[in-house]
Amino acid sequence: MAGEARNRLPNGVRVALRFTLKALLTVGAFYLLLTHKVDAGDGTRVTIAAAVRDHLRELDPVRFWPLIAIAASVKAVGVFASMVRWQLLLVGQGIRFNFMHTVGTFLIGRFLGTFLPSTIGLDGYKLYDAAKHSGRAVPAAAATAVEKVMGLAGIFLTFLITVPFGYGVLGDHAGLVVAVTVPLAAGVVVVAFALLFKPTWAPRLAKLAFFGNAKITGFIEKLTTSAMAYKGKARLLAAVAGLSFVVHFTTAALYFFTALAIGAEGASFGAVSFASSIQIVATVLTPFTIAGEGVREIVQALLLAKHIGATQSVLSAALGFWAAEALTLSGAFFWWARRGDYRPKSVQLS
Repeated sequence: MAGEARNRLPNGVRVALRFTLKALLTVGAFYLLLTHKVDAGDGTRVTIAAAVRDHLRELDPVRFWPLIAIAASVKAVGVFASMVRWQLLLVGQGIRFNFMHTVGTFLIGRFLGTFLPSTIGLDGYKLYDAAKHSGRAVPAAAATAVEKVMGLAGIFLTFLITVPFGYGVLGDHAGLVVAVTVPLAAGVVVVAFALLFKPTWAPRLAKLAFFGNAKITGFIEKLTTSAMAYKGKARLLAAVAGLSFVVHFTTAALYFFTALAIGAEGASFGAVSFASSIQIVATVLTPFTIAGEGVREIVQALLLAKHIGATQSVLSAALGFWAAEALTLSGAFFWWARRGDYRPKSVQLS
């Protein structure tokens, strides 16, 4: 009944309601996080909000700003890798734009997606742009579908590579958690790579990896059709796979530098990167808050509080988001600069 009533509402009203709900959930997540009490170190307990406020006053700007700049630079490498990956995926579908057009499109998409859940803003704008300027909506959608699969593979590959160096953040049950999650993550990576390099194998591997789940295997079969366009393009696919890892590993790595920037003395690259790989999974796959805000800070606090401190965990996560978005803000310039009659300098279709 509720679903039918919702569907009768005008589209604009439904969008506004969804945005309002996500905004409320985001505020609620921060409220729960910031009102949570932690040990102040002198036997008393204070809220995380008070601890963060006190800690901000103690930051050393000489240490803080260079490390934040490094964090932003690390993320910039990942953003550039994302741009190249999208360009290659379109080329694999027979669509080639001049690279500066891709740069502008990507930054606009990231800018629009800053306050939207998951990666909806970026994915939606890239797809719209490619379909509009090439006149090929289906190949553009296929490139997007394959990009999402390889992005997921990049996330889990980052998880697998950082597990040996940071699994201690999982606490007393680390061994059990690793024993369960590593095979699952490896299964996702294997299926994703099979989807591209051996498309006809993917449905069979999916049935084994996901225990015959009809919804998942059906989805994999649909993606197989999209992936067939890349058959015989092993070099291009290898580049896409490598770039997918770079995209997500750099995101995980930047949080190490934001942790150092706020004076988290106990921060180790392995532990922070591993915890951040889990946090990335949570923020990308959880569409309940705007741009993952709140979820990001909660996950980092849960995993890293005992290692670098609750205050430092929350601050490093929040600063990591803004360091990552430093380049994104330039997307506003491209958005306003592209007028209604804008066209890419070059478009090649094959």
